[in-house]
Amino acid sequence: MQYQDLTVFQEHVDNLINTLKLSSGTVDMQPLFFRYTLDTTTALIFGQSVNSLVNEGQDSFSVDFSEAADITAYRGRLGDLYWAYTPARFSQACKSIKIYVDGYVQNALKSLDLSKESSEDSSDQFLFIKELQKELRDPILVRDQLVNCLLAGRDTTACLMSWTL
Repeated sequence: MQYQDLTVFQEHVDNLINTLKLSSGTVDMQPLFFRYTLDTTTALIFGQSVNSLVNEGQDSFSVDFSEAADITAYRGRLGDLYWAYTPARFSQACKSIKIYVDGYVQNALKSLDLSKESSEDSSDQFLFIKELQKELRDPILVRDQLVNCLLAGRDTTACLMSWTL
């Protein structure tokens, strides 16, 4: 299975180290850890990384994801009044995230359909998504679970790494 192959982390560890080597002076590690964990999490669940450490500021998904996560955290502090803070950039970021993740879900479903026709599954690229689809049987729920996994995989791990250092 894909998650048992730890070589997926090697590329991203190398990218993190290269980013640090190119830095001078004091380095704020937390933003780097957030980008690193987004890269590894997208690689694990999508089979392809957004490579935000390499493409800093160039990939709109990581920018939108960070924006939506920050606003969601702020809204969480508002409790029952969360609805009072819904800036346009939040709605746009959420829409962009859904479109991005939907692309992977659709590709996985096509791959799943093709594997049913040929009676063998030759690709492990979308393994996580395919397993979610088998369980949930609804592409919207699959997408929502993937976004939930992305949030959990990025934020908690990045915060742990930051606090550890």
